[in-house]
Amino acid sequence: MDLLLTHGYFMHEDPKELQIRKPYVPLGLLYLCSHLRRHGIDVEVFDSTFACRKDLYSMLESTEPSVVGVYANLMTRRNVIEILTTAKSLGWKTIVGGPEPGSYAWEYLNAGADVVVFGEAELTLQELVPALSSGATLNEIAGIAFLEHGVLAQTKSRPLISDLNAQPWPAETR
Repeated sequence: MDLLLTHGYFMHEDPKELQIRKPYVPLGLLYLCSHLRRHGIDVEVFDSTFACRKDLYSMLESTEPSVVGVYANLMTRRNVIEILTTAKSLGWKTIVGGPEPGSYAWEYLNAGADVVVFGEAELTLQELVPALSSGATLNEIAGIAFLEHGVLAQTKSRPLISDLNAQPWPAETR
C-alpha cells in the first residue's frame, strides 16, 4: 500500500450522532481514492466512522509504514492530531488536509504532520505520495506546506481541477 486515507471522526465518541444515527460516507476520501488508483497509486481507506481509535491504531501498527493522509476539520482537530502523532511514532509519513489544516499549517506541522495540503488534494497527492515515498524534494509540488529545517515552507497554490466530469466516481472500499 502506498497510501492510507482516513479521518478523525469516530461516531461512538459523539453522543448526539449516536442518538440521530445518520452518519455520512467519507465521500471526499473516496473521490481521492478513485483518482489516485486511476493514476497507479495503491490506496486504502480506513473509514473510522463506525470504528474505534484502537482499530485504526492496530492497523497502523500491523501494516508496513508508508504514507497516511488524514482529513481534518474543526470538529475532529484533536483526534487528527492524536492520529498524526501516533502514525508518526510508528514510522508513517503523515499528510493532513481538509478545510481546517490550511489555516493552521504551522500548528499541524508542529503536531506531527509532515505535509499540509491546501485545497483539492487529488492532483497534489498524485505528486506528493511518490515524492514522500522516495524521499524526493517537495519544493516543486504545488499546494502544500511543510517544515524545511524548522521553517515553514509553503509552495505556490495549485489550480482547481478544470474538468470535474473527467474525475472517476468515488471508490468502493475493499
